[in-house]
Amino acid sequence: MRIELTVDGKYLALSVSSDKPLDLLLEEDLEIRSLKNHCKGRMCGNCIVLVDGRPVLSCLVPSFSVRGTNVVTYDSFSRTRDYRDIEKAYASVGAYPCQECYASRTLLIEGIVRRYEMAGSEIDEEEILQEAFLVDCSCLDSASFLAVVRESIANRRKRKNVRRA
Repeated sequence: MRIELTVDGKYLALSVSSDKPLDLLLEEDLEIRSLKNHCKGRMCGNCIVLVDGRPVLSCLVPSFSVRGTNVVTYDSFSRTRDYRDIEKAYASVGAYPCQECYASRTLLIEGIVRRYEMAGSEIDEEEILQEAFLVDCSCLDSASFLAVVRESIANRRKRKNVRRA
């Protein structure tokens, strides 16, 4: 099967097996190394990528379903200004994910920040905490996770407002 998509800013046309999961496409075909898929589809959460700005477990997404989408991995995201907003939030709150889930948790937070940055609405703590469970790791408690999300949103809004002024 032939699919066309954008991965980390690069347009690609690939021939893939229709049942190949996105994580294997990224790891095997594109040599993306930030994914950690130890669970074999049991939802550990360490394979999160952004698909059109939304966090997804790439081990559960069939490659054919990402036709025409924009996929962002931690490899490219970690070189952006948006990444620095989240990095500053970790430091400000004094809470960091473990090395095992750092990449996935950071992309998860980015997906949340994008949603609230665009909407400009108050954050829904319950919704955010439900999303936090996409990563099955206990390294960040709920209060710390929420604090990092809030701080990341504030950092993003500040940076965007300074740029407009």
